[in-house]
Amino acid sequence: MVVVVLTVLAGERWVDADFPTSGPTVGCQASTTGLNFDGTCVGIQGPSAPTHPSLNHAWSTAFPTVAQACAPYLTTEWAVPSVDMMGGPNGGLWTLGGQRIPLVSSTPLTDWGWVYTVSCGVGGGVRFTRVTSASRTPSPCSPGTAPTACLPGLNPRSFLAAVAGQVPAESIAATPPGPGVVGIPVEATLAPVPVTAYAEIDLSEPDLGDGDLGELLHVVWLVEAVPEAATWTWPDGTTSSSGSWIPQTYDVGGAMRVSLAYQVTASGFWSDGVAVHRLPTVTVGTIPILTQLGYSVEQVQPGLG
Repeated sequence: MVVVVLTVLAGERWVDADFPTSGPTVGCQASTTGLNFDGTCVGIQGPSAPTHPSLNHAWSTAFPTVAQACAPYLTTEWAVPSVDMMGGPNGGLWTLGGQRIPLVSSTPLTDWGWVYTVSCGVGGGVRFTRVTSASRTPSPCSPGTAPTACLPGLNPRSFLAAVAGQVPAESIAATPPGPGVVGIPVEATLAPVPVTAYAEIDLSEPDLGDGDLGELLHVVWLVEAVPEAATWTWPDGTTSSSGSWIPQTYDVGGAMRVSLAYQVTASGFWSDGVAVHRLPTVTVGTIPILTQLGYSVEQVQPGLG
């Protein structure tokens, strides 16, 4: 989990200027290396190699063998996944029973394999027929899950904790610094000025779309905390939405207080190795910030009070 630091990368094209629920504060740029959020690169990595073919089509775990009594049949042996994610025929050949067979490998998006004809009985054998492929449908959510319900790895409690670590503690600065004087305006400010804070959450989620739980998909949640307007409470008990106050009464040992809250949302993304997919933007929670400053008010000319 890291803070998102604003930097601008040149030479990349905008693919999504903003998201409808969050306005222009969160944007993304796409490149061959990942995504940019609000001018900041967040790398979206491809999934790990699949550990077996997709469960949405038949597959075998062993090379076909000839049975003594059977009906001739076709069978498919699926290729192991490629480490470098380059699938399909690669120009290489291997030999089986005098047959020259293309070398192929599977990828997270496509299973590649060999179709064999198995003939039976005396003189039966295994004959290579052709190379075949079948699409995979990787997803961090189970098939049939509604897009609004596809929230892999969402954990509001830990997300709040992550972004809360990027929200600084506030202090109050008053002018005049105190004690104040009845009838003399006071200007109070928060230091530092509240600004939107971000936290990046990187997760590895199993491939539920293909049912291949050994294949891990990279999911990123960008958590955004946006400060709301502060509410000021003054030593005389009055409140305002601005930091301006004119003392009206004498007060020893009083305090000015301010309360504000950060509204926290999270926008998710995941990669299938070729494209980056966006998850819904969801409300995570609220981070309240409370702080106070001791502030007395004196009456310089009691007769004017």
